[in-house]
Amino acid sequence: MNADEIVAAVGRGVKNALLTNQHFLGAEQGRIRNADIRPEYLMTVKLAEELAAVDHVVEPEASMKKLRDHARALACFKALGKKDKALEAAVREALNQKNYDYGKERIDILVLGSSVLEPPLLLVETKLGVKNADGVIKDIDRVVKLLGMYNKAGLLDKHHVYGAVVFHAMEEQGTATSLEELAAEILRRIATHLAFLRPHHPALIFKAGLLSNSLIQESASAFEEDHGDGTSEMIFARDQFAFQAGLVLIGNAPDVISVRF
Repeated sequence: MNADEIVAAVGRGVKNALLTNQHFLGAEQGRIRNADIRPEYLMTVKLAEELAAVDHVVEPEASMKKLRDHARALACFKALGKKDKALEAAVREALNQKNYDYGKERIDILVLGSSVLEPPLLLVETKLGVKNADGVIKDIDRVVKLLGMYNKAGLLDKHHVYGAVVFHAMEEQGTATSLEELAAEILRRIATHLAFLRPHHPALIFKAGLLSNSLIQESASAFEEDHGDGTSEMIFARDQFAFQAGLVLIGNAPDVISVRF
């Protein structure tokens, strides 16, 4: 898995979530109101479908406690292979429950490779809308903490692990240009937060923005309504709208910064 594949999958998954909501409108699709992504788990499911592959295990709502236990086991196995008891003890202490007490917390999507002796390929959190900046920033911190856990366990030196926080922008009467303006505030807050995180996590690379491969622009729609007296009139129903996915991509692979959004 690489950054290009993640960006492509996120773009397709978020678009498919919107299209599914449009499908749910049935005969009223395009006649009464614009569809938006609701509920949130729909985006999680559609994105999980796009991340599925023969050599991947995709687990929605994965236990973060199990991720901690797995990271600790891998790190101890690595230390055991080096016959370094001091390192093994240090790893156990670094990844103890006090430092990573996740309780019943879960991450929206976990993507694993074919080997249980390797860390995950990708950790994903999803949020609806650009107005929930606080929620997106909280999810960034959750993903960064998990990636930091793997780094502390010494598991990022030979493996690339990615994290993704996904959201979307939608605007009535919108265009690609106006969507950028709509998303400007959340992207500004994300950029400020990432600038704060970088010095504390030098092993990680961060990139954020709207995904060009996910842009949908549709014009207003109208239909002709017949009246009992034989006359008819045009009824303008659905407004013009623009839609686009947003992504915060995090990881220790160099292609995080070079991938095209």
